[in-house]
Amino acid sequence: MNKPFVFVGSGLGYLWLLIWTTVVSIITVGLFFPWAYSAQQRWICANTYVEGRRLRFDGTGLGFFFQWLVIMLLTAVTFGIYAPWGYCQFKRWETRNTVFDD
Repeated sequence: MNKPFVFVGSGLGYLWLLIWTTVVSIITVGLFFPWAYSAQQRWICANTYVEGRRLRFDGTGLGFFFQWLVIMLLTAVTFGIYAPWGYCQFKRWETRNTVFDD
């Protein structure tokens, strides 16, 4: 059977990434989150293959930082009502920055 999607990452590799990105995000009171998420997406994409082609994530924390701040502000001001729209913006940024590593 042909498997078009393959993930080869290890739990230990992700554990280290998760620990350091979480610690830095806590220390910076969440301001590091866009960079932490970008690092996690780079790791996920580097370990994901679609029909034998590896993915690559080109997004950066700085590239998402101001958009993320607006999403957080609008979500807070609307008492969470904006969250679904913010999530969709977030996913659009993520998919715009995911490409094949050819």
